[in-house]
Amino acid sequence: MKKNYFFLIVFLIMCSISAQDTAKTLTIEANEFTTVTLFFPLSIDKVIPPASNYKFEMDQGKMLGTLKARKGPASNMTVITTDGKIFSILVNYSEKLDKYNYIINENQALGSKIPKAVENPITQTPSGDKIMPPKVTTTPGPIESPITTLVNTAPDKIDPIPDVSNSLLNKPKEDPIEYANSESDLYNSDREEYYRIFCENNYLQKSILKRSFRQNKKIIVRLNNILVDRDEIYFMLSLENTSKKDYNVNDLSFFIKESQRDNNPLILEPVHTFNLQKIIDRESDNEIVYVFKKFSLETNQILEIVLDEIDSSRFVLLPLDYKYLNLLSK
Repeated sequence: MKKNYFFLIVFLIMCSISAQDTAKTLTIEANEFTTVTLFFPLSIDKVIPPASNYKFEMDQGKMLGTLKARKGPASNMTVITTDGKIFSILVNYSEKLDKYNYIINENQALGSKIPKAVENPITQTPSGDKIMPPKVTTTPGPIESPITTLVNTAPDKIDPIPDVSNSLLNKPKEDPIEYANSESDLYNSDREEYYRIFCENNYLQKSILKRSFRQNKKIIVRLNNILVDRDEIYFMLSLENTSKKDYNVNDLSFFIKESQRDNNPLILEPVHTFNLQKIIDRESDNEIVYVFKKFSLETNQILEIVLDEIDSSRFVLLPLDYKYLNLLSK
């Protein structure tokens, strides 16, 4: 009989593991115009948040959370409910949404935390004999929750969700979303980490600018975009080596000059640099971000970006006038 129980327990464990392995990562799309609502089977205990361009809000102990997003690359987050179930969610930015509410089932969990075992208390009789508590066996049954009630409610009792996709096309631009409050704001607590996350989310941008590049001996410096966030300005650049020879980077420098012949330029010092490689392999490119404190140019000033190589004349100079820079950095 004991052997039969042992094999039954092993069988149930293997079935549980198999079910968890078949669970797939959930994919949810969001944007800055619409609030996407996520309903979980039990109350939320803990969240490992996604990247900074996504905003997930919830009250601990509640069964629902809301998601918004700014334009940027995909990310992921992990939600753990109070019964230990672990849900892995991939979040994507999309300008048009096909779904605004997600009801997440228990069988979509990737796994669960193992609860700490609680030992049965042992009591004693007046004579000193130990009495073990009786073993209680229960048959697990379905857990009734507000989500189950919501799903099983007749359709005529559920308020329809309005289709707002058409109205979004004419929706005026809203103020930027605040993605962190003053208590948990990474910008104030760890500035370097904030810069790194912002750069990582934005550095792989396609160039949206025309004639924003210079080339010398098959080495190209291209300005893809300029972004402003808080008190900083971010330069998204691509360094392209189309030659048959590796390029050994000496430095990438930024200068403000009064004119092309100005011999005493102002050297700009970045507060953060991201992904600059010391060697750009032949026939390859290197996407980088340089972060500076926010600035603008006077009408008589120009900005020069200079890439130079160690012991070589393969340097590239990319000039930007004040109109070009000030327009992009607004």
